[in-house]
Amino acid sequence: MKKEINITEVAKKAGVSIATVSRVFNNQGPVKESTRKKIQHIIEETGYSPNILARELAEQKTHLIGIIVHDLTGEGIPRIINGVNEVLGAKGYNLLIACTNGSLENELKQFEIFRSKRVEGILFATRVFQPEHIEIIKKLPIPVVSLLQNTERDEVPFVAFDNYNFAFEGTKRLIELGHTTIGFIGGPKHSINGEERFKGYIDAHKKAGIQYHSEITVNGNYHIEDGYHKMELIYAKNNQLTAVVAANDGMAIGALNYLQDQNVVVPDEVSVLALDDTVLAKASRLKLSGVHYSYTDLGQKGAGIMMKMIENAQFDYEKCIIPYEICMRESVSEARGQARA
Repeated sequence: MKKEINITEVAKKAGVSIATVSRVFNNQGPVKESTRKKIQHIIEETGYSPNILARELAEQKTHLIGIIVHDLTGEGIPRIINGVNEVLGAKGYNLLIACTNGSLENELKQFEIFRSKRVEGILFATRVFQPEHIEIIKKLPIPVVSLLQNTERDEVPFVAFDNYNFAFEGTKRLIELGHTTIGFIGGPKHSINGEERFKGYIDAHKKAGIQYHSEITVNGNYHIEDGYHKMELIYAKNNQLTAVVAANDGMAIGALNYLQDQNVVVPDEVSVLALDDTVLAKASRLKLSGVHYSYTDLGQKGAGIMMKMIENAQFDYEKCIIPYEICMRESVSEARGQARA
């Protein structure tokens, strides 16, 4: 087995300084061409490779970014990670991923673990942003960017979707189609995103001068089976229901499945609108109407903000809201005015 050689031995063999070997290896700085070729020959002959870890420790850089996510199910988070990786890879950075299953204890623990691993920044994608998160983020000596959650009130840099406005616009479209009794299957309680979407839904009713029905507004957990059961609950509570808004595609699919299992004709009897537009929207039994926004773009923007802060060595507050588009498909139509007996 070849003995591992270090930069000092390469310099000695070439009869040059350590700095000259470093300039050749990194292709930086002036080196006489004959000297360069001599050093390159020795490097090839010996198989020398610099100790990257030692170099990073000396430079106080690891070229690592951590990302904390609540889970890896569904389509959104994997697309965000892909977007982040595209930007980081182009800058020579690598990504460490921690999945917490939505546990506050796990999330706080991962902040500490990433700090101990000397990451240069942390991207944080959680469903519920809590005071404990702010407390630990403010103490960190590295930049943190929130993904998915609007953290403007806490002055944490963030990239998020326009939750309030697209929920308002989507509900408004249903009202314009004649729907006045519209159910709502929202996200988890205490979720900033969920609160914003619910407020958009309520304000669309207020703007139109229509009273929303609290008995047909419920919270869910973003999963298909939960959408199914929540739809069962609200469908039983109001026989005037002609439309339902679901906070994501999973719950909208669940709602759609329940209605079709009950032989309810969608959209003739009940329209279904998702505040989401993933691949599920096109893979369902009926093509879902929804709100399209790019998770990949969100990841890219978040990583871009992170890299800017690292490169400028300045942790400025910055925010970015991802644009959206309302996409009406087969699951929504005009209200037919047919109430159930």
